[in-house]
Amino acid sequence: MSYKKSRYNVIAKNDKGSRLFNSRTGAIIELDKFDPLSPSFAEAWKQQKFELSDHVWFSALRETGFIVPDEVNEISDYMTSFDSMQKTNDHMSLIVMPTEQCNFRCVYCYESFLKPQMNLKMQEALKKYIATSVEHVKAFSIEWFGGEPLLGKDVIRNISTHTVALTRERSIAFRSSITTNGYLLTPDLFDEAVTEWNLKQFQITIDGPKDFHDKRRVLETGGPTFDKIISHLEHMAKSDYPDLLYIIRMNVDHENLKTVPEFARIVKEIVGDDKRARFFARPVWGKSECDLLTNFESRSLRKQMVEICEENGLHLFDSDLFLNPGGGMCYAADAHSLVVGPDGTLYKCTSAFELPENRVGQLTEEGAVHLNLEYFNLWIKPGTEKYSQCRQCAILPICNSGHCPKIDIERTRKNEDGSQPVCPPYKEDIKTFVVTAVIEEEFAEVR
Repeated sequence: MSYKKSRYNVIAKNDKGSRLFNSRTGAIIELDKFDPLSPSFAEAWKQQKFELSDHVWFSALRETGFIVPDEVNEISDYMTSFDSMQKTNDHMSLIVMPTEQCNFRCVYCYESFLKPQMNLKMQEALKKYIATSVEHVKAFSIEWFGGEPLLGKDVIRNISTHTVALTRERSIAFRSSITTNGYLLTPDLFDEAVTEWNLKQFQITIDGPKDFHDKRRVLETGGPTFDKIISHLEHMAKSDYPDLLYIIRMNVDHENLKTVPEFARIVKEIVGDDKRARFFARPVWGKSECDLLTNFESRSLRKQMVEICEENGLHLFDSDLFLNPGGGMCYAADAHSLVVGPDGTLYKCTSAFELPENRVGQLTEEGAVHLNLEYFNLWIKPGTEKYSQCRQCAILPICNSGHCPKIDIERTRKNEDGSQPVCPPYKEDIKTFVVTAVIEEEFAEVR
């Protein structure tokens, strides 16, 4: 059988030689330039087509997806599998907002804090909807979002305990996560969340060293927040829950850009060598009075984060996302994902609550969902249907053609040119992530 190189291969040079990454399988293989077999492999790899017997490494490359049978149409296969994923009801994810209220008033926040805590009738409606929705799924997830979701901890407790019992009874894989400012995440509440609510992933934002953070992420009353969040993070780092993942996010603009290295050292002091910890930074955006980074500076920040994490022995969260098939897909583009507001309003995106097309339905008090399919379908239409560039892209399986659908919708509203896709920023940095990724020992070298 004749083979060819996968169209989803990415080659990145490093000090030892090069690394091959395949965005369809997520495999990374390191090719050591000092290995005696490297010259013969380099020569064989120049061919357009080859047999497995052409080089001893080719069998391993076939197993990891770097070479595929010559007759395989990878684009067609991928698009078929993506379409099947969107239509197969074997998984479901909800982003639930127990409240839109928040105890912080961050200087760059885009939310308006309009809706209060989810009432008991809507909580019961959501529990009914979950019970009906998981009847045929194999995996179900909830992400708690806000406002500050822990202001609605009683809502989370009520729905989580119900869902944990339900999914255990039906042998459904269930996992939940939370995006929180961390101020209310006391040690006792954290332990309860992990052990009883099955909350296994926490994302907490800290905007740099104390002096900077306490100017930007302040209490509603104007008070500081850094010390209390750090104390909660320290408890998290000292915990012994093996399947926990806790992520520290830093929002960056010109004011705190230069503090990123210093803050990374603070993070390192807290988490030590804990493999459950992740660190990453993102440019501030949205409704902001801040001095925002330019596109060039934002890209420089991503590259800087790779170097900073390497220097401090921290695991960069971006590598978890953007080197995994589907990891960079926008959740709003997933046909099986919905955002549930405190009053039962259903959305697709958590950063466009004022966009009319984002209000895609309503959860009734009886636990039924009424969808506006015209709006809903705007969010889940894959980019491959509109953009030929997406079909040709080597990292298509990472974003699943899930370019930001919000951008396309806003382009249409403004009658702007939408002939070119807006590619995710990480596309430019895939090779950097490949070079710096920690790979499993069995794939370290192909022999």
